[in-house]
Amino acid sequence: MKKNVHNILIVVFIAALILIWHVLSLGRKSLIFPSPYEVLVSLYSVIKSQSFVPSVINTVGSVFLSFAAAFIPALILGIISRFITFIYRIMEMVTGFIRAIPTVAIILMALLLLPVSYTPVIICYFVVFPVLYTNISEGLRNVDEKLLEMARIYKFSNSKIISSIYIPSLKSYIIAGSRSALGLNFKVMVTAEVFNFINHNTIGAQMYMRKIQIDLAGIMAWALIVVVISAVFDLLIKMLFREKVRND
Repeated sequence: MKKNVHNILIVVFIAALILIWHVLSLGRKSLIFPSPYEVLVSLYSVIKSQSFVPSVINTVGSVFLSFAAAFIPALILGIISRFITFIYRIMEMVTGFIRAIPTVAIILMALLLLPVSYTPVIICYFVVFPVLYTNISEGLRNVDEKLLEMARIYKFSNSKIISSIYIPSLKSYIIAGSRSALGLNFKVMVTAEVFNFINHNTIGAQMYMRKIQIDLAGIMAWALIVVVISAVFDLLIKMLFREKVRND
């Protein structure tokens, strides 16, 4: 019952936003404020275009590449820092420093200093790594000490301690970190692609071309596509987590 009410409220909220959007667009030129209908027409045109599939594939592929490149070292360093305090303190300073740098500054420095073709992926790596590392590190450090003490009393093997205590404790942190990191990764990737206008077949490049053409409806259409893909990412992670819980 509660779930149905929640879904109805979401539908009502979206309908209200579209209605407000339509009212605000009345009497305005599409260049200034396109109507929902104009954006839908532009969305249909974008999806039909030859550049749509390559652009989505290239951007989504870069998102997953940078995510994987950040996740593996974040996991390894998170595990090491759990048992070596010195490494933990160093990583806290490093990740804190990276988080303090504005994303735009990271993008601009990367464009000046790094190979152009890999710039968006490298930028996303530096933005996403602190998020993943912090969640993994916190998950490992927040393991219930009473459970660990009980495992030692009953002389659990190391593999048993890892599988029955550390992994269950870490799982929720990894899921939360992955959801945050993927959403952030996608937004930063598109932004970096706008600045790094080399490959025309990316979502960021397509949005930049619409900007040059003063096509606000086209920009909003691509923005809707990004929102939908981000929602699919989030849904896939939730489904994966639920499946893991059932299997456990």
